[in-house]
Amino acid sequence: VLKFLDSYSYFSFSIIFTLFLSADFGFTDVEAGSIYGLWGALITIYGLVAGCIIDNLGVAKSLRIGFLVSLVSRACIFLTTSKQFLIVNVCILLPMGNCLGIPVLTTGIRRYTNEHNRGFAFGLFYVIMNVAALLSGPIVDMCTILYKDMDPQADNDDDQRMLEDQAVQEDDTVLGEWSLTGYRLVVLSGIVSNILAVFVTFTVREIKIESKVDEDDEEENSSSGVNNIGTQQRSCAAAGGGKPAKVSTFRPLQGSASQILKETMATKDFWRFLAVCLILLNIRMIFRHLDATLPKYMIREFGENTPKGTIYSINPALIIILVPLVTAATTKVDPLVMIHYGSYISAASVFALVISTSVGACAVFVIILSIGEAVWSPRLYDYTMSVVQEGREGTYMALSSAPLFLAKLPVGFMSGELLQKYCPEDGPRNSKMMWLIIGLTTATSPILMTLCWPFISKKDGKAQYEEVEEEVMVPYEPTSFQPLQTEVSLPRVRPTDPGYMGSTSNSQGEHSSVDNRGIMS
Repeated sequence: VLKFLDSYSYFSFSIIFTLFLSADFGFTDVEAGSIYGLWGALITIYGLVAGCIIDNLGVAKSLRIGFLVSLVSRACIFLTTSKQFLIVNVCILLPMGNCLGIPVLTTGIRRYTNEHNRGFAFGLFYVIMNVAALLSGPIVDMCTILYKDMDPQADNDDDQRMLEDQAVQEDDTVLGEWSLTGYRLVVLSGIVSNILAVFVTFTVREIKIESKVDEDDEEENSSSGVNNIGTQQRSCAAAGGGKPAKVSTFRPLQGSASQILKETMATKDFWRFLAVCLILLNIRMIFRHLDATLPKYMIREFGENTPKGTIYSINPALIIILVPLVTAATTKVDPLVMIHYGSYISAASVFALVISTSVGACAVFVIILSIGEAVWSPRLYDYTMSVVQEGREGTYMALSSAPLFLAKLPVGFMSGELLQKYCPEDGPRNSKMMWLIIGLTTATSPILMTLCWPFISKKDGKAQYEEVEEEVMVPYEPTSFQPLQTEVSLPRVRPTDPGYMGSTSNSQGEHSSVDNRGIMS
């Protein structure tokens, strides 16, 4: 539920972000793109610090703080007409709330699942995010197209707002009159979603799911003969394995930010993980161009009534269908292999807009992009959890989410410059050249992954060797016994077993002597 509510607030705002800045506040393409990029970069910067805070506070407290901060920020953005106050919220409060969203929710998935059902849980997690994105597209169209058509005064308001925006550009201290525009209506829907999320956070508990119930707990419960309801509620069958699972209270690993980062950076897997995140930076730029570049491109090339939100929704619709199928078919394939191949498919999608300038080409671009995303993006969560240290999920997830938001910084500057040069609001356009530059930039990610494959595909020694136990010789101690009455054959004890000679005790507490032939007296 939290993932759905958070994703809707994020995606609905991202689709209209640069349009909102230009239409309601009079920012130019470059200015709007720069603010968009700064917002994403600050989510990443705050997230690196917040990763340590998450590890100390735990999932439940982090979620409550994050959604409360986001709610305050969205309310301020909805109500303000001041450029300065808007920038303060976009650069301080909103990224603070955002950085406590995706990393914390992903950490919660890891804590509330075990190795038997974690892959399915991450797939479901990803599908729910895309259900929210699917819903956000049509709602954006309803608010920005249908709302304007139903309100005859909207066109006059737009003209009046343009005059006010010109005055604001001349003097930033002059504030225009507030009005409920289509873009503000989208922000309002995000506020409603955020309010619901705040209430839901107070139902989250700080727990973790263990893979199976400890044998000691089972023996204690069976010997006591008491029907322990709490224990029964904590025990459940893990999917696919049939083994009972145990729910226990999770105690976050406490530590300073420097200590957490030092421990994390001491492992080789971390540096390989960081290399993968940086390599994926350019491929994640395509998804940011969906927010920052594609909406303005479609309005300027095909008109204001172009269903930009509906075309955007093709992506989550296909993800909902394809992710469960691809995940089920490739469960046994290494996550990094899927990331490698899927990134090539996503990178190829941009060239559809290089070939043709049409609404159909936009749809083909989104379709190919979605196929590639279904192959690699869900497995990035899986890959992250395969290298993470328990108790340090917040730091790792902040880093794994970094490319998603850090990509906004170059995309913001790049989008503004490219739109202004190749797809201006007025004058001649050369949009194909704009998308060619974007496509060539994006293609560097899969190529770099291929070149760096020998390094990033290595694993630390856990799976490469088995620890061999040293043979321990236990001195033989003679014990008193009654004359031999019966011999009972037992399974032969391996010579490597430290207890193959010596004294043992049966379930009644009586001592018996086991010699190296496996004969018990």
